[in-house]
Amino acid sequence: MLIRTKRVILTAASAILALSGAALAHHGVRGRYDASNPIVLVGEVTATTFSPPHPIIMVRVVSGDLPAYELGRKDEYFGPPVVRKEDVGAERVVELSPVRMFYDLEGRLKVGDRVTIVALRNCLPTHQLRSTWLRLSTGEVISYEGDWAPGVNGCS
Repeated sequence: MLIRTKRVILTAASAILALSGAALAHHGVRGRYDASNPIVLVGEVTATTFSPPHPIIMVRVVSGDLPAYELGRKDEYFGPPVVRKEDVGAERVVELSPVRMFYDLEGRLKVGDRVTIVALRNCLPTHQLRSTWLRLSTGEVISYEGDWAPGVNGCS
């Protein structure tokens, strides 16, 4: 009985360690997001996913101009927001912070809606885009004040 109990405890401990390592790796602890070059995506929502581990929005970028309104949270960035030429006309996938306020967009954000997103690019492969700030077509800003991954001053 004692041997079986030890085996159960060791198995449970191993599973917890394995899962926590996967969660840490996934949630960007080792990611490095380039906050020197915040990327502005103004466009139309083409797809959404609101299941764990992250809400995801796919946006077809339709504008190469910076909007006239304030973009993002300036204290999060090292450089000014930019629109990249290569994004205009393309579809971009953006991961949102894995927090309730973004999951709650599921019933509100629909394909065809216009959004503005300020995203940071991961310096590490796969170079995904992530965002903690977006503006809906109504003008409402959804902004997560915390941060789930570190921003860096340039990728090097």
